[in-house]
Amino acid sequence: MRMLCTIAGLALCYSIGGAAFAAENGAMKLSAAQCSTLWEKVNTSGAATIDASQAQGYVTNFKAADPDNDGTLSKTEFQAACAKGLVQDSASSGAASGTEGSDSDSAMPPAAEAPPKLPPSQKQY
Repeated sequence: MRMLCTIAGLALCYSIGGAAFAAENGAMKLSAAQCSTLWEKVNTSGAATIDASQAQGYVTNFKAADPDNDGTLSKTEFQAACAKGLVQDSASSGAASGTEGSDSDSAMPPAAEAPPKLPPSQKQY
């Protein structure tokens, strides 16, 4: 019975770790519709191409996504990279810059001050 529990536990750890590894390494591919929506989001100017700075945070490997090495991605190249799993939506991948929603009327309180230093006899463990 102990062996069975050990094997089941290892199998669970392996499956969770595998999913995390796949998500971390870009194996989670977006649908074609998601890629098209993301292209519109990234290409705010409506130009024929986007450059590496515009793709930053979305394209995980710009060099691999740019097969003609011209330093830009056309919509066709972007969609091909998306189909290969090289494009991630920053909202779902954790790649966001952290500037979204940072207005002064935020509902989050400011960071608390560090607690006062107490002598060892008064510390709460």
